[in-house]
Amino acid sequence: MATALIVAATGGAQTRPPTPPTPTADLIPQGAAPLLGDVVDALGRPMANVEVYLAGTEFTTRTDARGFWIFRDPPRGSRVLGARALGYAPVTRAVDISTRRPDTIPLALRKLPSKLSTVKVQATFDGAKYDAMAMAERLMQMRVSTGRLYTRDSILSRRPQSMVDLLMGIPGITARREQQGFSVFASRAGTGTLAVAGSPCQVQFYLNRMPVDVEFVATMSPLQWQSVEVYPLTAIMPGLPMVSGTCGAIVITLM
Repeated sequence: MATALIVAATGGAQTRPPTPPTPTADLIPQGAAPLLGDVVDALGRPMANVEVYLAGTEFTTRTDARGFWIFRDPPRGSRVLGARALGYAPVTRAVDISTRRPDTIPLALRKLPSKLSTVKVQATFDGAKYDAMAMAERLMQMRVSTGRLYTRDSILSRRPQSMVDLLMGIPGITARREQQGFSVFASRAGTGTLAVAGSPCQVQFYLNRMPVDVEFVATMSPLQWQSVEVYPLTAIMPGLPMVSGTCGAIVITLM
């Protein structure tokens, strides 16, 4: 029996379109997902022409008329994202850049008091730039140590009840709950005068770059925190005052 052909109205034989090739690993993008977000003022209005940058890198861009910005091929890893505009207090936040497509990152700028002179505004910018660069240097230390960075998203996903919930399982850190709060120690040698190899040593807490004691941190809710940097063993903390008799540091940044 002859094989029948299905003939279209034009008289031509219909053929099935070729199946597209299956993507191979070489065709799948291996870089980081784009980093994007928007910038608004204190009233929630989009801000155009705001400089957005990744501290410690050459990546910088500006927002469009709708307040949106994007880095299409950002460097992967823990970074410091910043935004600044003349007449507004600059803002920075820690971000983790990976291949997973992130949610839109919102940034809000607050207007500086009108009584500040141009010189004082410039000094504010210089201070914010220094803080961002110092944080970027600390995160570079973290890459070669057992430290940990918790961004706002990772804090909310873990829903910690206290600092102890964040620190559990980090090598070099011992955290335990107590009747009146909690205690945190570095279990390896530190750089303070009381740090002895093999002995536990008090970890120093910082809140927005200022030293605070563990009792003060125990009164705070982790849901107030923008980011938490954990350094079990550190010799130099860029941008932070070193405290004698401590080893390791935990840096909390408020929203």
